[in-house]
Amino acid sequence: MDISQIGNGNSAGQAAMAKQLQKNSMDKQAFLELLVTQLRHQDPMDPLKQEEYAAQLAQFSQVEQLTNLNEKLEQMYGSNMQLNRSISNMMATTLVGKKARAQGNSIRYSAADPMELSYQLTQPARDATITIRDGNGQAVRTEELGYQDAGEGEFHWDGLYDNGAMAVDGATYTYEVTASDTNGEAVDVYSFIQGTISGVEYGSDGQMYFLMGNHRVSAGDVQRIYDGG
Repeated sequence: MDISQIGNGNSAGQAAMAKQLQKNSMDKQAFLELLVTQLRHQDPMDPLKQEEYAAQLAQFSQVEQLTNLNEKLEQMYGSNMQLNRSISNMMATTLVGKKARAQGNSIRYSAADPMELSYQLTQPARDATITIRDGNGQAVRTEELGYQDAGEGEFHWDGLYDNGAMAVDGATYTYEVTASDTNGEAVDVYSFIQGTISGVEYGSDGQMYFLMGNHRVSAGDVQRIYDGG
């Protein structure tokens, strides 16, 4: 809206314009008040032309339509978010107790459970090596895996360190698999963590997370969910 003509030669019109400009936004009521003020205090020697008046009314109509559309879109977005959350909650309850595999390389050692360290190679490797590190980043076990086919593989860790010591029950470890092809070039290897889903929760970002042992895994990182046993 062209408000440059409001209050031409009139202090009341200038005061009304200044008051409105202090606001952060202009709603429908404010638009009409400004328009009425403009008509009331226009210069009699140079009145607002009919074309300008029509143009301002058309602009007002467009702004009103956009405002109403934006309100409806916000309502639809809120409804969809609630619906998605309800569906996710219902699905989540069926996943508790299931086994899951997610991308990651952190494990919690348990003497009572077999430690299967999972990984995946993007192509065959002439040789591969797995290195297990403790919570301080120190290598405690290094094992040569030899030739590896492309695809998934597992290393069963018995909990032994290279020096013969035993892993600490309940302690957290990380592992890394490195591999190279026949030309000595590095082969991409991805690591996974596995466990039983004990619960589901939502973060402050609205994302869904699975609780697997002492791990809190984003649902987007989970690659496989299957029955235990």
